[in-house]
Parts: sequence; C-alpha cells; structure tokens
Amino acid sequence: MRLVTLVRDRVNHLLFASVELLPTEMPAPPNPPGGGWWDNFGDDRLCVGRTALPLAEALDWYEALKDGRATIPGKAFAITASALGPEPDYHGFTVLAEPPPFSPSWHGRPRLHRLVPMAALAEPVQALRDSMVDVSAQGRARQWLRDHIHFDLLAYDDWLGAGVLIAPNPLLRSFGARIVNRSATSETLELGGTPRRGANVTSLRMAVEEVRAGAPAWRAEGAPNALGRFRAPARSQVAMVREELFCPVRGVLDREPPAFFFRSVSVSSSVVAEAKARHVDPPARAPDARARTVYVRPTPARRSEPPMTPLRALERLQDARAERQGALRPAEAPQVPPGVRLFEHNREETVNWICGLIACARSHVLFVDPYLDADDLQQFATATQYQGVAIRGLINPRPRRHKRVDPNGDSFGDLMLKKIAAFRDPAQEFGEIDIRVSRGRRLHDRFLQIDDVIWHAGHSFNKMGGGEISLMTLVAQPTELAQALAETFAEAEPFETWWPNRPPAIWSLRHEVGHQLRRLAKWI
Repeated sequence: MRLVTLVRDRVNHLLFASVELLPTEMPAPPNPPGGGWWDNFGDDRLCVGRTALPLAEALDWYEALKDGRATIPGKAFAITASALGPEPDYHGFTVLAEPPPFSPSWHGRPRLHRLVPMAALAEPVQALRDSMVDVSAQGRARQWLRDHIHFDLLAYDDWLGAGVLIAPNPLLRSFGARIVNRSATSETLELGGTPRRGANVTSLRMAVEEVRAGAPAWRAEGAPNALGRFRAPARSQVAMVREELFCPVRGVLDREPPAFFFRSVSVSSSVVAEAKARHVDPPARAPDARARTVYVRPTPARRSEPPMTPLRALERLQDARAERQGALRPAEAPQVPPGVRLFEHNREETVNWICGLIACARSHVLFVDPYLDADDLQQFATATQYQGVAIRGLINPRPRRHKRVDPNGDSFGDLMLKKIAAFRDPAQEFGEIDIRVSRGRRLHDRFLQIDDVIWHAGHSFNKMGGGEISLMTLVAQPTELAQALAETFAEAEPFETWWPNRPPAIWSLRHEVGHQLRRLAKWI
C-alpha cells in the first residue's frame, strides 16, 4: 500500500493512495526505514509511505478510505480527503486501454477500482497544484514527489486526491496474440501468456476477434491448455485483431485494443548524401538579427506500396469519406475541432514556430498573403529542410504599395524580383519558385499551405506576433479550401510579368502626407 499526504497545521490531506494486490508468486517488498519519506516545503510537509499488509487488512483500509475513516497505517492519525465515490460503483474492476502512469511495466494492463474525488480538493492541495509552476517551493515539491512515487502526480487531475485498488493479472504474467502458421490463405493464431507459478489457468477463457476496415469479422473463443495457450484458425490473412482474457470468477482480466500484426521487417542500406548548408541572412526589416544556417537534406525516397486488396481499397475509400468537406461531407459526420495557436508580443517565438512548420515540408509551401514581400520570403521560405521543395506565393499588392522603398531606395517589386532570382539559384536547393499576383479573385484572409496541411492566419506574416493578438488555426478538413487556392493560383499572373505592367499608383494627398510623416517618425 502506498500513501502520499500533505501535512499542514497537523492535518493530513490526501494526495494519492494506492492498494496493490501482489500475485502469490511475488514476495512483498520490505517496508522502508521509518515507514517512508518526508520533506518540508514552506508551510507544508509532504509524506510518502509504503506498507505491506495482509490482503484482508489492505482491503479493509481501502473500504475505510472510501467511507472517510482511513488513518495512517500503524498510527492513529486521521487522513482528511474530499468525499470519494467508487468507480465502478459496484464490486468490480475496469481495464484501461493504456496502463496508468504509476503502474510498473510488469503490471501490463492491470484491473483498477478507483475512488474519485466528488468535491473540491482541500485548499492546501489546490494551492500546491495551482502554483507548482510559478512558485519555486512548489516546483521543488513537484520534483520531490516525482522522484519518490515515480510519476508526476500534480499533473494528473484525475489521480490527485484519489485512491485506487490495483489488481494485476493473478494467473498470467502477460497476454497477447501471435501468428504461428503464416499463409497466403488461412492462418492460425495463438493466444496466451506465461502462467504464474502455481496458477491453474484451465478455467480461463480466451477470445480473439478480427477487425477489418473498422468492423468486427470472425470471432473465436476457447480455454487454454496447461501452458496457457489457445489456438484459433483464421479464414484468411489476418491484418488486425483484438483479444480478451476472461475468468468466470474474477471477470475480465485483460483486453487488448485492435492492433496490427508486424508481418515482416525490411532492412535496407543506401548512401545518404551529406546535408548541404544554406546560409540565410537576416531580413531587411530586422538587420540586427543573427544569420541562420539551414541544413538541406535530400527528399526521402517514396516507399513501394503493397499490392492492392479489397480490404486496402475499402480503407482508402473510408479515408476519402473522412476528407469530404462542405456539402459533400456526410451530415452525420462529427466536426473535428481545429488546432489554434495564439501569439502576442513575441515576434521571435512566432517566427520560430512558423519556421518549424515549414521545415517539415516535403513537396511545396504556399504563402497566401496580400502583403507578402521579399523579407517574408527571406524569413520563412528559407526554413525548408528538404531538397526540391517548391516555394509559391499568392499576393495581391495594393496600388500605393508600388511606391514603398527600403532604406537603399529599392522598391517593393524590385526587391521581390531580386529575391525570386536569388532563390532560383541551384545552390539554394529549392524547387520551383513561383510568386503570382491574384487578378480575378481578391484575397483577404491569409493562409499557409504545407504539402496537404493548411493553416489560416488572421494577420499578415510580417505582422504576426506583434503588438496585437494573432491567431493561426489549423484547417481541419482542407480539401475544399486547397482546391479553391489551387484554382486561384492557376488563374493568377506571374509576378515577373505583372510588375512591369502594374497599374499606376493613384496619388492622394492624405496618403502622401501619411507616408512622409512615417518617414519623419523613423528618422526622429
């Protein structure tokens, strides 16, 4: 039995308690000196105890904890906890798909019965949890707990202030399935594991069920032999199965979620070309920034696809249905919540995060931004880390912007033409460089497309992460938007032909005064 408490003003507040039922073949661990460990952190004392108890006494203590009557084992000190409710609310267990964070590897997927806090935690416990990042003492307490109970308790809201009864499989040390007779037609599966010393496994029931394209197919069930093995014939090659181990007395002992079989391992060797260094100068808008070096790697070779079967064809059709968007999407399909990233007053973090996205590009990157300029290309497009990545831009410059110049007197368009020419240098290891100007369809929103992934941006890339709140949102179903962007890009005019024939800028006294005042402000 493990007990973690927080002591303040001589009151023992429950942080975590676990009662672990050991199989008969495993000896009970010795009690630590003094019954456990403790340390002081500010006004609080954290205590971790470990006690070996007979089965009946351990279950009685667990029931007392559920009823709010538990004390420190071997002492008369009461434990204060919020009202605890049993889950399941009957004498039984649940089996999680993944092992809990405090469970050692030999547990596998243990059965659990939990005592869940039904009310707010005590104020000292809440203070420890809520200030574990901001207050140094609480940060040290968090590390101390992690070192002594071997998981980050304060990061798990569902385990903080809770109790749990852990029951590993008492009959088998492990449980799984394997293919013992491989064939292109029918195969044989073997279920089982290693029986524990002195365990009688003949009363167990093992079941295996094939899953094809997300739906159950055939199912086989039977009792294992004395070695804990059960064999089931399959009607064809098996791709995915789920297994279950059941005991008529103890209930479900183990359940494996659907998983694929590893049928073969392919090892190949190839000569990997040395990554080439691309030296990137800082953009003109930030001349004091440091130069960057991006190492460009060859594009990895495409893997050969296995031969098509009806099962693989069905799975592809299911994937295509999931990608449907708009009116083509089934009305019953749930919407996928998009990912959102917020930036404010941290331009450097914003640039690094966007560059991290672009670094993953394998085929192309598309910038959709009316105000995209040469500095943006220098800052973001150079983050690609694979050879041959195409850089595309879809812009819509405003007429007044034709007159914008940099400190050297170069205009916006001249800088863009120079940057396009520089990127087309084979030494840069880029693919196609294609910047276009939208003519028929006007652009308002900003987008960043990286291969098949599209992010929507509220600000232009040159303002993202500045003084105003900026959002980038992952488009959950990008198929329809990608088609619209592709059509708009195909209709757009290449920048090299648009710039010499650009419409003249309309002179405006208001714009001219504003332009001169901005220049004066920069000079001052």
